Amino acid sequence: MRLLLVVAYFIPEIGSAAHVYLDLAKAFIKIGHGVHILTSYPREFNVNQRDKGKTFPLDEIIEGIHVHRCKHPAQRDNIVLRGLEHFILPRYYFKKYKQINLHFDACLMYIPPLPLYYLARKIKRYDKTPSVLNFQDFHPQELVDVGVMKNPIWIKILEHIEKKAYKNADFITVLSKKGVDYIIKRGGNPNKIKHIYNSVSLDDFDKKKIKKDFKEKQKIQDKILVTYAGILSPYQGLDTILDTAKQIKKNDDFVFYIIGEGPEKNNLKNRIKNEDISNIKIMPFQKRDEYFNIINSSDISLVSLDNRMKAPCLPGKIKDLLALQKPIVASVSSDTETADFIKEANAGLITDPGDNENLKNNILSLQLDKKLKKDIEKKSILFLEENMNLDLNVKKYEGIFKILIKN
Repeated sequence: MRLLLVVAYFIPEIGSAAHVYLDLAKAFIKIGHGVHILTSYPREFNVNQRDKGKTFPLDEIIEGIHVHRCKHPAQRDNIVLRGLEHFILPRYYFKKYKQINLHFDACLMYIPPLPLYYLARKIKRYDKTPSVLNFQDFHPQELVDVGVMKNPIWIKILEHIEKKAYKNADFITVLSKKGVDYIIKRGGNPNKIKHIYNSVSLDDFDKKKIKKDFKEKQKIQDKILVTYAGILSPYQGLDTILDTAKQIKKNDDFVFYIIGEGPEKNNLKNRIKNEDISNIKIMPFQKRDEYFNIINSSDISLVSLDNRMKAPCLPGKIKDLLALQKPIVASVSSDTETADFIKEANAGLITDPGDNENLKNNILSLQLDKKLKKDIEKKSILFLEENMNLDLNVKKYEGIFKILIKN
């Protein structure tokens, strides 16, 4: 088959979406399919420091993947302008789609941005190519939950698009089990929805486990390294990590690293400076290899979500933590999909958001209880092999595409 994968963020941009779809594309090629990626031109605020200022071709081939990029206005920190960007994407992407001038057997589309539903509809009307909408997050619910979106008119507009997407999609895939019920309750056809985890190539991760020298480079070989890597946003609840580091400061054995970018970065830096939280360091996004080196060198990895985050979702980095067999200490509400996943996978310990005392105790107990740590490492990798194996899950997508083509 000739497949089109649509994702708003792709390498060299940093983040889960870019690498999830890179891995998917390579896996499709591995089993004999041709793959094209339709994406945006790399945004300066979302690339590694070493890639800032570089020029990238609008069309190129990367590891056998045909990548097609669109230039358009982009904004990170202004929520209104960023929202408007999401609405212009279908227009820019469809123009590029017509320029590619190829017929595709099927399209897999990363959502959000939610308005990309209109791109799927345009493509279907243009040349009858069916699309699978891959919902990784649920907008506007998540934006409303965390208080980012408050305007009732905009909420109604997005809810209207959401319902149309659920009702009219050729097929829908979701990351989480609760996501299936979420969509069905909002009008989705249960026969056209499937739960497929974001996945990893086990062979690739065997290679990634080799590099483990981050502590040496940072001269912290004698320290217990606790890391958070990801978006620094208001709905990650990152102040709890700072509060916990502050509490644990007297224990010289522990050091905390936060790796990422986002609107909360300056607030975190100011707190660290003003409150003299000397056992915590913030670093910018790293290249993929160095990101894995950091995780691989860590003793404990943190997952953090604000207690307002109730919509079914899974942080993208969880699959990486399981693959590298890193015990997770999660600051997430117990009634969330993330908490359910960590329990089912036996991947770590959970504490409620804002409870920095319990978060501190979980970090200390996990480090002290070697048997518990080993048990988590063993059980979490088994869960990943059975449920998040890229080779197996790509076959699931292949089966969906074949059904859509027949119809």
